[in-house]
Amino acid sequence: MLAKRESDGGLQAERTSLSWYRTIFVLLLDCLLVIRVGYTNHNEIVFYAGVLLVILTMSFYLSAVYRSPKLSLNIDLTNKSSIWMKRYLSALLCIASLMVTLSCMINIYYIN
Repeated sequence: MLAKRESDGGLQAERTSLSWYRTIFVLLLDCLLVIRVGYTNHNEIVFYAGVLLVILTMSFYLSAVYRSPKLSLNIDLTNKSSIWMKRYLSALLCIASLMVTLSCMINIYYIN
């Protein structure tokens, strides 16, 4: 059995968990914006990309929920899986913002 980590007066583990949840919440809002933009503009590619982004966001949420109890254990928190998770999350945020930008640019092009 793994030992519990020494108590942290600064509540570092709690702040880390909350930051993950805030990031995932903002990503979910971005994904819903992508879905709305795709739906209102009748752009199926953007709409289905938004749906895929929501599914990936939910998988990140489940991963964060699974990881939260481990923050209080005396183990190394920075490992290959956490680094890759941060990379995937960053890529997902970039894709969501690019999809909204692309859809807006297409709308501007068709309006003119």
